[in-house]
Order: sequence, then C-alpha cells, then structure tokens
Amino acid sequence: MPEVGDTLDSYRLDAVIGRGGMGTVYRATDLALEKTVAVKVIAPHLASDDAFVARFREEAKALARLDATGIVGIHAMRETDAAMFLVMEYVEGPSLETVLQRNGALPPDEAISLTRQILQAVQHAHDADVLHRDLKPSNILIASDELATITDFGLAKIVTSDSKLTSTHQRMGTVAYMSPEQVRGLHNVNAASDLFSVGLITYEMLAGRLPYDASASEYAIQRAIVEEPFPPPSTYASGIPPWLDAFVMQLIAKDPGKRPRSAREALSQLPGPEDDDFDSFSLSLDGAGSDTMSLSQWGALAAAGVLLLAIAFLGVRSALQMPSVSSASDAAPLSTLSVMTEPDGAAVFINGDSLGRTPLRAAMVPSGSLGVRLSKAGHRPVDTTVVVQSTERLTASLVALPPPPDTSAALAENTTDPAPETAGVPPSSSAPADDVVRTGVVSIRSRPSEASVTVSDRSVGLTPITVDGIEVGTQQITLRRNDHRPFQTTVQVVAGDTVVVAPSLVPRPAVVTLRAIPAGDVVINGEERARDASTAVVDSLMPGTHDLALVSDLGRWEKTVQLDPGERYQHVVDFSKTINVAVMARAPDGTPIPNAVVQVGDSTAGYTPQRLRLHVGQHTIRVSKAGYAPLTRTLMMETSREEPLVFELTASEDGS
Repeated sequence: MPEVGDTLDSYRLDAVIGRGGMGTVYRATDLALEKTVAVKVIAPHLASDDAFVARFREEAKALARLDATGIVGIHAMRETDAAMFLVMEYVEGPSLETVLQRNGALPPDEAISLTRQILQAVQHAHDADVLHRDLKPSNILIASDELATITDFGLAKIVTSDSKLTSTHQRMGTVAYMSPEQVRGLHNVNAASDLFSVGLITYEMLAGRLPYDASASEYAIQRAIVEEPFPPPSTYASGIPPWLDAFVMQLIAKDPGKRPRSAREALSQLPGPEDDDFDSFSLSLDGAGSDTMSLSQWGALAAAGVLLLAIAFLGVRSALQMPSVSSASDAAPLSTLSVMTEPDGAAVFINGDSLGRTPLRAAMVPSGSLGVRLSKAGHRPVDTTVVVQSTERLTASLVALPPPPDTSAALAENTTDPAPETAGVPPSSSAPADDVVRTGVVSIRSRPSEASVTVSDRSVGLTPITVDGIEVGTQQITLRRNDHRPFQTTVQVVAGDTVVVAPSLVPRPAVVTLRAIPAGDVVINGEERARDASTAVVDSLMPGTHDLALVSDLGRWEKTVQLDPGERYQHVVDFSKTINVAVMARAPDGTPIPNAVVQVGDSTAGYTPQRLRLHVGQHTIRVSKAGYAPLTRTLMMETSREEPLVFELTASEDGS
C-alpha cells in the first residue's frame, strides 16, 4: 500500500483519515489544481481480483453520476502500476459517530434535521438505482454548517455482492446497523434495508444508544435485529414526541413491507425545515381525523389501483401480442435481472425473446438457467448462460468489430473504361485490390515472461510472442500470469506496421489472515493494524519478508515469514491453550544437572528436572545454578513437545 508522502498520479497523500474493508482513505492534494481531495486506495488483494475490478469500475461510473447535495462527490478513478484508487470530494468535519460519542443523544430538532438530509441523499441515490447497503454513523460526515454528507455510497455494495469478498472482509464492517433481511442473507438486500439503517441511525441520535446492547457479540446483535422487539427511543430519552417515536418504529419494522415504501415517502412524514413546532406535528399512521386515511385504507386503495393497472396492462398486452420472456408456464417463479453493457444500447434476448436494450434494470424473468444473447450493431454478439435466483446482475463488455474495407476505389477502377495498352503492359497486369495489406503485427513481451496473451479475446500464446495477421483498428491486449496482476491495454493496429507492447507486470500481493483467541492486537512489520480484534484480520502485503505478531493478555506470538506473490497465509493463535513441556539441565558431557532454577519470564517455575504448563505463545525461559553460567532462551510454543527442552550449562570461570 502507498504511504503518507507518496504521490499517486498527480495526487500527494498527506494523511490517513480512515481505513475500511476496501482500503485506506487519505487526505490528499491535487497538485495540478492545488486542491484538497480525498483519495481512497483500494486494497491490493482486491485490486488484483478481476471480478472485483470489473464490478468496481461499473459501480464507480454509477456513483460518479450521483451529483447531489449530501453525497460525497467522486471526481476520478485511476489505475496505475502502484495502486487503483478513487479521487473524491474532501469533506471537512467529524463523522456522526464521533459527534454521538462526544455529545450523546441529540435534541429532537437536530436529529430530525440530520435524518431529513440523510433521507434526501438516500432518495437521490435510490432514484438512480444505487443502494448504499452499509449506512452507519461512521459513514456520515457532519460539516461545520451542520450539513450531513454520506460517504462510501454504493462501495459496500461491491464487496457484499460477492460472497468470497464478503467473508474475507466482514471484520471491517459492523452488523449493528444491518436490516433483518440483510442478516438473513445479502441477496435479500434492497431499498427497504437502507431505510432500516436510517431508522437505527435516527434512533441512536434520539436515544443516545441503539435499541439493543451494541457491545454484545455479533450473534447476539443479529438475533436482536431479527427476533427481539425494539422499545421506542423514548424509553431511553425524554422529550421525544409520540409521532417521532412512531416514525422511527415504522422505519425499523422487522417486516420490510411495513416500512415506508421509499425514502421519498419517509420524507413526506417529516416536518419541513420551516416547521418549528415539532411537538404538535402529527404522523398520520392510525387514521385519526376525518380528513386522513389509515394505512390499511391507503393499502386497499393502492391494491385496487395496482389491480386496475394490471388488468389494463394484460388487455393491452393481449391486443398488441407482446412477447413473453418465458412461454413455458405463467406460474413459474419470477426473479429480477439487470443487464449492463459497455457500451450501452445492446439488445437483450432471453431464451430467444427480446427483453429490451441496455442498461436494463430489474426486468422480470423466470427463475433458473437462462440463455442470454447481447447484440449491438458494429460489435461482436455475446452469448452466455446465467442462473437467476431472486436477483441477479449481468455485466458485459462488447468488442467492436473492425471497420469494413473501403472498396469504393476498387469499384471505381473496375467501372472505368479500359485504358489503352502502354509500354507493352496489359491492363490485366495491375495488382488486384485483394493484395492491399489490411493487417498489422503486434510484438508482445513482458517482465517477467511467460504471461498468457489474448488479443481481443483470442488466446495467442505466451510472452515473448510476435503475432502477425492482426486486423487493423483497435485491439485489446490482455496479459495474465498467476502470480501477477493482469495487465490490459488497447492498441491501434496500423496496416503493415508493428505495435510493441512491453509491460512490467505487477506482482500479486500476498493476503495474510491473522486471528488471536481471545481478542488481541495484530502487528505487521511493527505497525499496529488492529487493536483488541475479536475476529480475523485480513491484510494485503507485497511479496517479500514480513514480521507478523499477535499480542493478547495471555501472551505474544511472532513470526517472520517469506511471502510469495499471490500467496494466502493464514494463522490462528489460541492463547488460551496450554502446552506441557519438560525442562532439563545438563553439562557439556551430558551429565544431568539437578536442582537448577527454572524461571519463566520474571517468575520462578521450579527446579530441574521440571515439567512446565505454558500458554501458547512466546516465552523466555532462564535456567541457572551456582557454579554455572546461566542460560536464557526465548521460544515460540505452539504445539506439545515430546522431547524435553535441554539447557546445556557450562561451569562459570569464577566458580560462582
């Protein structure tokens, strides 16, 4: 990972302002514009994951379009040999988490103001089909003018949408603000889950705490979120109007269907900025009063409306004979499929039936295995199979076809009148148009060599290699080697010319997973990476030699390891386990030396021969006896020893 003081592209990293599951966030200076920005450097082991990178690029483009107050702006995405990173708006101010830790519960009017701002930002994102999925106070920054800005919008979605990445980086997040459906399974997460998280944040702002014991184990928190009833926030704080209690309890309903249908609907239930009398404000949840309808009445009206729309739609569909995605069975279970392509505008066919053009969001399709064809003029079609269960997202990059040859000159030549023979050369001896060179050569080498090469999705061999007969135009070159990050570039092939591609491949980082039982500190190369961590800590390290250490109240473990590119090193140390070991002392000639003092650390453990019972970890053992030079050894104890520890004592020169 880059360090403070380094320059990435044209951004100087000035200070670390946060670490998360995806990487490290720095306060940085845009040297070209002399402007302060935030730079989020993606963890190396994620930057080397092809599936993650593809999803990350797609999400970054979507997030860059979220140009709205209350959402941190994304200025650029960069990929260099040193790192992959995002350049974002820098917001000066503490997180809401810090504000709550300092001040405790907020006055209702302040909590309402912040909730309104958060919901407005969430509404804008949901309207753009972007979910946050990791809303929590630490992701909300409060500027000096009390304006709230949400950070990491949508980035959590990239990690959690991949089960492998989720399990690897789960320690970096928190379950405290997850919705019940998110606890049960990530595939159930939708807009209602974001509203649940907003409800918990509002609850904490009002009550100064969450509706359950946030210091409990993750299992206990998950059980509380899914099963246990929540008390209203007024249980823990006075001065909360009844309508506000009801509003929060609606947001944190266990059943997603009982929450507001959207952030916009939740906003409509809050007083506006111009309303000062919050106590007299009422929330129309129970239908009190002749001019309002209850939720059940609204539900009945909405259901009737939906039924009428459905009937009208079926009638129009029948009249127009609209194609069905599945002709097998109208009763087949349905799922949603979103299809994105680069570039947009590709026609989508599911099992041979047209579904529309990309970008296609949340289209209803039959559950199960589906044949998908993506077609766009001037591009190679893509045929694939996707298994859809509940919700699925398909992304694809379409490869442009080379432009057709320009035959107008040849046609013009063939349609002109034959020229008279000159210099004894008949007209038929002129070179035919087919002899015109329309291909080029690509010479590819890499450091290190023996990387597999594909040219526009066609495998051509290992580096170093020279490939001729390449069609003119834009060609995509990809190099892959198991222990290095993939390299991809686009070249312009010119007829009769040679293009040289010669990259130095970046080694894949090693992934280190360390865990201490009970909770302990994780130290890598002398730098504390986690304090009192109760779960596994995952970090990315460049290949080479590294010093690893785990420190618990029960002991210390340390080891120097040599990590290869792409290696995955895992180690769990259970300091609560004990090991039996015998300690003996003897002279150089092998004669046993009885009654030598055995010390473990600063404590005397007994006299040789002595059997010790030690906790797993590092121990310093000293054996001494009058007339002999003492001997001290530091040992790493991880497994039981059949053979005794033998300390060979030599007679001291002074005989003491």
